[in-house]
Amino acid sequence: MAIDLQDSTASKTFHRNALNAADRAFQLLIIGPNPLSIDGRSIGRGAPQRPIDLGEVKALVLSPKADDDLKDTVWAHLVRRSRCDGPAWVIGCVGVAMPGLKNLATRCTQSCSAHVAEDIVSEMVTYFVAQLRRIDLDRPNMLPRLLLWAKKGALQVRARELASIEVCTDLPEPVALDSEPFMVLAEAVRCHVITPDEAKLINATRLEGQALRAYAQRLGVPADRLYKHRRTAEVRLARAIEEGQVSVTGDGPASNLAC
Repeated sequence: MAIDLQDSTASKTFHRNALNAADRAFQLLIIGPNPLSIDGRSIGRGAPQRPIDLGEVKALVLSPKADDDLKDTVWAHLVRRSRCDGPAWVIGCVGVAMPGLKNLATRCTQSCSAHVAEDIVSEMVTYFVAQLRRIDLDRPNMLPRLLLWAKKGALQVRARELASIEVCTDLPEPVALDSEPFMVLAEAVRCHVITPDEAKLINATRLEGQALRAYAQRLGVPADRLYKHRRTAEVRLARAIEEGQVSVTGDGPASNLAC
């Protein structure tokens, strides 16, 4: 999949996710009497020889007139500032890259539910920001290389989520037809098939639609650990249902004889 640096997401919105948060923060940095700016004289390459706020910088590097040399010079400057001058410049880098990130998010979240999309986009931004500290400033095509790392993070989460969803699709159909899913989880806890914490995790991220990464942040644990815990818990749950240890028919106590 090619990396498109332009914003082709006019019909796509990302509610309550990392891109929206970063975009709002970026807008606050480029308005008012003292917007976050770079000195065009330190850029050269045809850039305006004056202070350029990052909103204008974003338009500058997206312009068809901007050559690769100008883009790489601007991005090298932005990345250096992000390393030396604090979090505002990290947000600035994300904001200038926003069109490419939104386009990437659209591609990587196709056919995903809202909470899965939020996890994917969150990891995408995390990978992008992490790479600001590591990227080689002397190599060309800096923004495409940053976006490729962002894509890597997004696709890793997508692969984990889709693998986990496949486990859920193995559950017998009556789970959705004959019993409330939460009651199935409650019975599974009573039967010691899953733990109360695993039931809470499945309930929050599957039934309530909370983003797993946000759930992990609230608990203060790595998201990767929760992905693994949820997957193994769902495998046990599916097996217990198939073997009749946990009832999915709504008659509750009948299956507790086997617990």
